[in-house]
Amino acid sequence: MEASLKNFLYDNPELYEQIYDGSGHEIPRMCAALFGGTPATVLDIGCGTGRDLEFFAELGTRCSGVDYQPNMIAYARAQRPDIDFQVGDMRKVRLGTTFDVITCVGWALCNLHTPEDIDLAMATFAAHARPGTLLFLHLPNAIGNDDGHGMRHRFEIDTPSFRATAEATYRFDRRRQLLTREAVWSIPGEPDRSDFARFRMLFPMELEHYLTGHGFSVAGMYDNTAAADSELDGSVLYVAARFSGEARV
Repeated sequence: MEASLKNFLYDNPELYEQIYDGSGHEIPRMCAALFGGTPATVLDIGCGTGRDLEFFAELGTRCSGVDYQPNMIAYARAQRPDIDFQVGDMRKVRLGTTFDVITCVGWALCNLHTPEDIDLAMATFAAHARPGTLLFLHLPNAIGNDDGHGMRHRFEIDTPSFRATAEATYRFDRRRQLLTREAVWSIPGEPDRSDFARFRMLFPMELEHYLTGHGFSVAGMYDNTAAADSELDGSVLYVAARFSGEARV
C-alpha cells in the first residue's frame, strides 16, 4: 500500500460517494446473481464507504466490511451503523470467521503492487472462506486496457455546497505492470491539487494462477456486469471464483 492512496476523495468520503454513485447497485446485483441468491453473510474487503454492503444488508444479509482508510470507515459507520466495519490491511486482517461471499471491488486489490503482497491478499481471502464460498473481484483489465484509454478521464462534483472538476491522465509502466493515474482537481477559489494512484494490472491467466494457488477455482471472467461471454477486451474485469480449499501451485 502506498501513502499516495490517501488522496482528495479518500479524505472526503461524502464526495467519493458523489463521484462513484454506485450505478444502481450494479456490481452487488451481479455478485448476487453469480452466487445464485441472497447470501447469509458477506465480507467486503476494501469496502470504502460501505454502499455495496448496504445493498446486501437491506436483503437481510449479515455484512462486514474492511478498509485501509480510516476516514472511509468512519464515514461508513456513521452512514450505515447496522453494518460491522473495521479498519484493516487486506494483507493481514483476520476476522476469525468465514463468509458465504467475499467481495473485493473498486480496484482495491490493484492497490497492491508486488507478487508477495497479492499472495498475502489471496491468503486473506482464503482465511475467510469455506468450501463453496464465492469470491468476487473487480479490477482493471490488463488485456483490454493497458494505457488507460478506456478509463474515466473526467470527474465532476456539483452539489449546492461544493463544486469541483478533475482531469485524469494515465501512464503505464510495462516492466512493473503499474498503471499510474494523476487527477488534477480544480476547486473554485483554491489552488489546483493533484492526486496520484497506481494500480497493478493483472492479466487473466496471471490472476487465475494466484487464485488457484490459494484454493479458489475460477468460475467466470467477464468484462461486463451482465456476465455475458466476450473476448475480455473491455477496460474492466469481473471475476467469480469458488473456494474448494485445495490449493494448487
